[in-house]
Amino acid sequence: MIFNFSPALLLSLFRKVAFLVFFLAFTAAHAQVPMWLDERRNEENRMPMRSSYEVYESEAALQKADWKLSNNYLNLNGDWKFKWVENPADLPARFEAVDFNDSQWKTFKVPGNWEVNGYGFPIYSSAGFEFVYLMAPNPPVVPMQENPTAVYRREITLPQNWKGKQVVLHIGAAKSNLAVWVNGTYVGYGEDSKLPSDFDVTSYLKPGKNLIVLKLMRWCDGTYLEDQDMWRVSGITRDCYLLARNPVHLYDVELVPDLDDAYKNASLRVKLKLNQKPTQPISADFQLLDGKKLIKQQQITFTSDSAVFNLAVNAPKLWSAETPNLYHAIIRLKDGQGTVTEIIPQRVGFREVEIKGGKLLVNGKPVLVKGVNRHETDPVTGQTISKEAMLRDIKLMKQFNINAVRTSHYPNEEYWYELCDEYGLYVVDEANIESHGMGYDITKTVANKPTWVDAHLMRVQRMMERDKNHPSIIVWSMGNEAGNGYNFYRSYLWMKARDASRPVQYERAVADYKTFTWEWNSDAIVPMYPTPEGMAAYAKANPTPERPFIMCEYAHAMGNSLGNFTDYWKLIRENKHAFQGGFIWDFVDQAFQEVNVAGDTIYTYGGDYGPKDRNIPSDKNFLCNGIFYANREPYPHAWEMKKVYQDIHSTLVNPTTISVYNEKLFTGLENVKLEWELVVDGVKKKSGVISNLKVGSQETAQVKVPVKLPTSGEAFLNLTYKLKNAEPLVAAGHIVATEQLVLRRKAPQQLALKGKAALHVQESANALTIALASGAISFDKQTGWLNQYVVEGVRYLEEGAGLKSNFWRAPNDNDYGAGLQTKLKAWKTAPQQAKLQKLTSSVQNNLATVEAVYTLPEVSGQLSMQYRVNSAGELLVRQHLQADTTKKVAMLPRFGMQWILPAGFNAVEFYGRGPHENYQDRNYSAHLGVYKQTVAEQYFPYVRPQETGNKTDIRWYKVTNGTGNGLLVTSETPLSISALHYFDQDLDDGDEKQQRHAGELKPRPQTQLSIDAAQMGVGGVDSWRSWPLEKYRLPYASYEVQFMIKPVKGAAGAQVQLKSK
Repeated sequence: MIFNFSPALLLSLFRKVAFLVFFLAFTAAHAQVPMWLDERRNEENRMPMRSSYEVYESEAALQKADWKLSNNYLNLNGDWKFKWVENPADLPARFEAVDFNDSQWKTFKVPGNWEVNGYGFPIYSSAGFEFVYLMAPNPPVVPMQENPTAVYRREITLPQNWKGKQVVLHIGAAKSNLAVWVNGTYVGYGEDSKLPSDFDVTSYLKPGKNLIVLKLMRWCDGTYLEDQDMWRVSGITRDCYLLARNPVHLYDVELVPDLDDAYKNASLRVKLKLNQKPTQPISADFQLLDGKKLIKQQQITFTSDSAVFNLAVNAPKLWSAETPNLYHAIIRLKDGQGTVTEIIPQRVGFREVEIKGGKLLVNGKPVLVKGVNRHETDPVTGQTISKEAMLRDIKLMKQFNINAVRTSHYPNEEYWYELCDEYGLYVVDEANIESHGMGYDITKTVANKPTWVDAHLMRVQRMMERDKNHPSIIVWSMGNEAGNGYNFYRSYLWMKARDASRPVQYERAVADYKTFTWEWNSDAIVPMYPTPEGMAAYAKANPTPERPFIMCEYAHAMGNSLGNFTDYWKLIRENKHAFQGGFIWDFVDQAFQEVNVAGDTIYTYGGDYGPKDRNIPSDKNFLCNGIFYANREPYPHAWEMKKVYQDIHSTLVNPTTISVYNEKLFTGLENVKLEWELVVDGVKKKSGVISNLKVGSQETAQVKVPVKLPTSGEAFLNLTYKLKNAEPLVAAGHIVATEQLVLRRKAPQQLALKGKAALHVQESANALTIALASGAISFDKQTGWLNQYVVEGVRYLEEGAGLKSNFWRAPNDNDYGAGLQTKLKAWKTAPQQAKLQKLTSSVQNNLATVEAVYTLPEVSGQLSMQYRVNSAGELLVRQHLQADTTKKVAMLPRFGMQWILPAGFNAVEFYGRGPHENYQDRNYSAHLGVYKQTVAEQYFPYVRPQETGNKTDIRWYKVTNGTGNGLLVTSETPLSISALHYFDQDLDDGDEKQQRHAGELKPRPQTQLSIDAAQMGVGGVDSWRSWPLEKYRLPYASYEVQFMIKPVKGAAGAQVQLKSK
């Protein structure tokens, strides 16, 4: 037989055969690749995600409202048999078998992270896969020769009354993946370490005892989508249980509120979905209650597996972060006889979220986002967070004027959203997607590789399905720092089709950061770390933006930071057409709490764990960026955030009238009282209370304050706004806002040192000495520095120390990030390298004058020092730096002098800004006043030692010992001063950060007193590039500072003197 084939037919047959061969080969190849190395397969036999809810079997169980007390649940938290190995190949054979002998295995509590419980070691990487010390990134491949893996085994007894029911295994969260066996049979697999995995295990169970086995690996292909800036730790981190359901039951509940155009009346769209189409009559009774009051009721009978209906609700109380009004929805499923078979409670918040006119609106009002980013982190338990710890965080947010939180960078535990619903926080719910370590190149990022599309879609879809009923969630986020491309385009389109009631945002949809231009797959412009200058340019160039501008991250609060926070918010409030706030990075340090071998409590960070010889990646303390310490103590900058974020703003109209503006959108100041004080020269002269503030939302009112301006002195009106009655999580009397209004500034007073008894200068080979009645003041002739100060028998200067110029500070984290520890290093050694050119002395009008002139070759400057002394030991110091501005020299970290006092000088009192530490770019929250503190209190233990303890706008500053003897520092112009039981070298890591911890430092008995004309700002844009804003710098120029030092006598000395008279 002869066949005649045309070339076209042959080509067609060849293509079909070739495709079939390729398809079979591809299928065979992927069938051989395990799921944890195949980006196309991310789950197997896992149940579809549903809305989060608890299901109860009776009214009595509903009233208890605790799944652990319900007969529907079998709690799997607690001890499991546990085997941890270095890599999967080391697992014992047949570990899943029922007859496997695990008697020698240890136990491990669930939930819990392996690495904080003695198995493996935590790794901290900010951006970059933590396994790079084992292999270069090569998606989807992960190390297998070393990939810590653990098996959990637990025997359970099935309750007898579960017979005939569907049983679901719920694993709250497992990192990085999860495989399940029941009674020796494989059940299924799942990835995404921040969402639950549910498996129908009914067919695998038998009456009585059953064995559940779980296997987790530290790394899998999903790790390439979980490259977040956090500790890389593993394990099961959320609740686990078995759940018994009737054969036919409610599987999913969807509640979608909608408001009319007037934001007054509402409708509630209810969708109830069964697990299957019923074969017997089944109905649902839906009730909407306000407390115990029935608002609406709907009864439906299922004719298919789902039912949808709408309820009209007239004038409901609306939900917002200010007014978190919640209604209760109770769904009772009934059989054909009308018997209740299960009860599911949900909460409903009626609110409308939309974007109109380029603004993000809640209930028709443009919200001002006063937000923080928050990781799920605990200093002891790692990434396993208790309900009590979550409530504590909510409480802190409410107390510190935070109104919004971004779940950086993954969906949080379900209870977190319940708390945000109940207490009122706007939430940006973020999918567990970050592939930062692959970069953003469109040809390399997995965001643009179609084989990864299902992995991306799965994570956003499951997040939305679980969290869809929470009113606190006002924006969905597709992820963080994962590039952009095909997979995010697909994800955005799916999300917009699935939920039309919320916007979707994504930071890496950015097209041009210079102009803040975003691609189409983000409903909002959500930049990271824009500079105030860049924002000002954007506001000017965009008078009518089409999209909201809300910073998803800003004000990187690492170490001694959050400078220029007021500058951000001045821009935001003055350009409301363009900006709506942002989310600080971040809420709390991720440090772990440990006790070292010396018994010191320290807070650990990247580099503190793992073998030192294996190049384990570490970004050191870059995970300590909190507004709060890991133990939830507020950092000094927390108070700055609280004041800037406050909703009540006051200005002075005249000395007896203030203007009060209420920035809130939905509530007035009915529950707020105003306590005022008239303060003159730091001392309270008069006070009062105004209990009735009639200021509605977004309104301004003038309030009379019965004060009379004194005839002299520096006068302020201090305003403190407090709650009259307790509000949820916030006690009565809690301070919600403060203000300090200037009534009269103090007129500058020229320092004048008066001559008293006669004195003279004695000169020896090594010193110039001014003899006093019972003391001496000496200068070293070799260096020119003052090196002895004894007055009335009291030594005020430490042996071997001197009063010396100081232009350096111990670098803070922002300094290191900008490289200032090396760029400004010439100023660190300038005083030591100073070359004395002239040292002279003279006496005139009973005043001794010593003058020293130095060249500063490293900084092309000349330093002139002048000291004037009288017989009482009073010292007037003038320091002048003459800069050669024709030369290119770096800016100064500070300009001042340093004095080391001997042991015993432990108390300070000052008139300046306090009570907490403050700097020129972070002192808005520190009011001027007179404060009494200890030197020990001046030091704040930043996780990594650095600059600390400064106070600004100092009028006078006193340091005393136990008998009250001490020094009083005054100046014509306000100073910047600190007193510490640490020297700068104790806090300075040098050219590179060292692996040090505040808890390991030991205070010195001496006191280092730094007296400055100024210190540069701490910075607050980011911690890897930016310098302090220009207006908070000390550019290379000529500077001068003058201050007076007077010895002060204690009460004991004064009493002796009185008796002698």
